[in-house]
Amino acid sequence: MLPQDEQERWMRQALAVAETGLSQGELPIGAIVVLDNQIIGSAYTRERAEQRLLVHADLLALSEADQLKPFPGQRRDARLFVTLEPCLMCLGAAMSFYVGEVYYAVESPGDGAGALVEQWQRKAEDFPSYRVLKIVGGVLRDESIALFQAYTQRYTDGGMAAWARTIAAL
Repeated sequence: MLPQDEQERWMRQALAVAETGLSQGELPIGAIVVLDNQIIGSAYTRERAEQRLLVHADLLALSEADQLKPFPGQRRDARLFVTLEPCLMCLGAAMSFYVGEVYYAVESPGDGAGALVEQWQRKAEDFPSYRVLKIVGGVLRDESIALFQAYTQRYTDGGMAAWARTIAAL
């Protein structure tokens, strides 16, 4: 695990990406993938712009990092920083990318999958690269909540606004 100051350093980068998304009318969710002290993937959620659902920040950042084709051994040293607890889809993508550690800012009560990591049990050893990753929540939590509060002030109607209000009220 990274020391707290390093966790916060990288999470500030993810928060900056989330702010960019917010300025584009998106939910304020940003993600970065860090390997060897460099950002190799960066994205914000693009559901509004693309009118699609499978464009979560963490999934897009992992996809960008995957285009660099790092070796599986390198990937174990990769870290995902995301401003919202990953959903099951994005957590699965992080595991499939072989990310070693995931850091998130604020929990997602409706669809966060972080707790599932502790419950997952391998039933076979036939795929040794696929393993349980380490996950840390609460890194700069208040800063992420503030972005959701800003979103709910701008967007008051619709399902996404209602969902964002849940996060903003934490």
